[in-house]
Amino acid sequence: MGMDLLMIAGWAALAGLVAVVLHLTHAVPTAASGQDALAFLTLVLPVVLTFVRQEAGPSHATWGKHRLGMIVTDAAGRRPSTTQIVARNLVKFAPWQAAHTTVFHLLAGSTASWLLVTSIGAQLFVLLSALALVVDPQHRSLHDRLAGTRVARNAEG
Repeated sequence: MGMDLLMIAGWAALAGLVAVVLHLTHAVPTAASGQDALAFLTLVLPVVLTFVRQEAGPSHATWGKHRLGMIVTDAAGRRPSTTQIVARNLVKFAPWQAAHTTVFHLLAGSTASWLLVTSIGAQLFVLLSALALVVDPQHRSLHDRLAGTRVARNAEG
């Protein structure tokens, strides 16, 4: 994932560029939900789609995994279905989106109790996912366990 953060940083730079253009044209959404939607459309969704495309593609791996000789497989070591890859990445990045949603609403001054639940839930999910990596015999995180996938060494490379 560390190497893939470089790819995510590229998408973040592009999202930042979009934000600058929108700011200069006075088209930045003012409502928290609009800002959240903009962040989702310019950052989270492109990252999820990039990961899905790469992991469902011929290399079965993101840019970072490919360089480390790793691939995404199903739990039995076979090629995962596209549905499994989509589920894996939706679950993996859901806490990130939940954090964005929480931050935008808090910055707008909301004190709704659902924000506390969302924030704690996202953080708890990430912590439990890290714990799952340690205790699972195949070192699968929660998103892999829920999608029926795992990351493994590429036997071909």
